[in-house]
Amino acid sequence: MVYLLGGQGSQYFGMASSLYQDNAEFRRSMDRLDAVCTGRGERSVVDYLYGSGRGLSDPCDDLALSNAAILMVEYSLSEVLRAEGLRPDVLVGSSLGEFSAMAIAGYVPVEAALGFVIEMAHLLEGRLRPGGMVAVLGDPRLYEELPVLHQHTEVASINHDGHFVLSGEAAGLRIATEALKERGLITVSLPVHFAFHSSALDGLRDPITELAASLTFDATPDPASTRPLLISSTSTDVVKGWHAEDCWTTLRRPIAFTRALSAVPGAAEAHYVDLTPSSTLVAIMKTSHPDLRTYPVITPFGTEPARLRTLRAEAL
Repeated sequence: MVYLLGGQGSQYFGMASSLYQDNAEFRRSMDRLDAVCTGRGERSVVDYLYGSGRGLSDPCDDLALSNAAILMVEYSLSEVLRAEGLRPDVLVGSSLGEFSAMAIAGYVPVEAALGFVIEMAHLLEGRLRPGGMVAVLGDPRLYEELPVLHQHTEVASINHDGHFVLSGEAAGLRIATEALKERGLITVSLPVHFAFHSSALDGLRDPITELAASLTFDATPDPASTRPLLISSTSTDVVKGWHAEDCWTTLRRPIAFTRALSAVPGAAEAHYVDLTPSSTLVAIMKTSHPDLRTYPVITPFGTEPARLRTLRAEAL
């Protein structure tokens, strides 16, 4: 059983609302973690996600609240699966999802991980210049073939031969997007206001690592159970220890999710369950690894209960 945990760009208002309304375990976990947020003086993430007046098309782009929301939803879904008898053998984290994975695997307390991603958002909001990220449905080789792309943007992620993500400042992204549209390519702006996984972060290496030093990674073997393997989409390898510098590389280096899958033991026989809002990682795998068994759970269509029934029937 392999859990997939993604990050920024996957969020939207109302994500997993059917679970929050109808699944007591999911609601219990979300409300408990929401109390951690409000206890820190933050706004209620539950109200932010599920309050009236916000729709699917509205940008869910408050960095601190969306960071918290992604982690809370992914962790709470893992609690639902745990209550139903499902346990991960491997967790593959991508970008912010690496922190969700550490919490689900028990390497850091979920409350500490939640507080960290909120504080990290506040740090970045106060110091980073405006920017963004754009997904491109096209061959990643275009980045080298079109000078306008590598002059104004950087590659944040290469997902497969027909999909990559650019990161950059707002003006540069506009120029790059226009050039791609002139070639008939589809681009999608992600609900992110900063150029993550790019050189825009370089001036923040010291404050980011200083903040990350407060997050303690406990690699002590758990005598009561065997902890799952943790695989990073930054290093594309099994995580055996974690240090403050690793936080920096998670934010700065390009995402290599599909290459990270090569580190999964017994990959061909595994069940891959996407805990990411929008099920974005399984969507990538449908093209990059079409022969593997994948299970999307959270989608904008409110079909989570039915998808969980399918997962139980096939994986238990």
